Amino acid sequence: MSIRSYFMAKFYDATMRQCEQACLGSWRSELLQSAAGTVLEIGSGTGVNLPHYSDNVQRLILVEPDKHMRHRLTARAKEPGNEHVEIASFGAESIDIEDETIDCVVSTLVLCSVSDQAASLSEIHRLLKPGGTLLLIEHVFAQQNPSVARWQKLLSPLWRVMCCNCHLNRNTRQAVHQAGFDTVQVEDTQMQEAPSVIKYAIKGVAHKQERRDSPAGVQNPW
Repeated sequence: MSIRSYFMAKFYDATMRQCEQACLGSWRSELLQSAAGTVLEIGSGTGVNLPHYSDNVQRLILVEPDKHMRHRLTARAKEPGNEHVEIASFGAESIDIEDETIDCVVSTLVLCSVSDQAASLSEIHRLLKPGGTLLLIEHVFAQQNPSVARWQKLLSPLWRVMCCNCHLNRNTRQAVHQAGFDTVQVEDTQMQEAPSVIKYAIKGVAHKQERRDSPAGVQNPW
């Protein structure tokens, strides 16, 4: 895995350049403009999201467990304007931060490759304040295209080995629902200039529900 992750980190930006220029760059910019307050980004990789955050972010915590990715992330975070950035080595499944202290969590092309997607989403839900948001861009299982879906199922075992645990056939929208988020602002889309097996995607905002105060004598269901 170390050798594969080394080459993944070394060539990731170049591999994704056409897709970034075609759509991902504008998606990141549009989505991350709403990030504010204390923001946690999981699987920050080489730091490609850094230029897209606004001045509304007061504290930005970037977590990246892969040492090769983190090396490149650290170098990018030293650029001027990133004085509010902190870097940690946590994996998404276990993050050593107190409950309900994060205003916004960002996940862009990460939930496809975490070791345990359900545990990662549960951890995100735990960290978010009531009313907090999860901003996400993720490639997903192509349920609407049976032909592509068959190829995703067929290729996924090999793809996971070659691409550092990236899964082609995860139903991330469903997983977000099951973790307790509202996902009414998450939409289906397609990544331009991407191979068919990773072309189908979702992007948008998932909300953690506000805490509701119950009348006296009534148990709060949240």
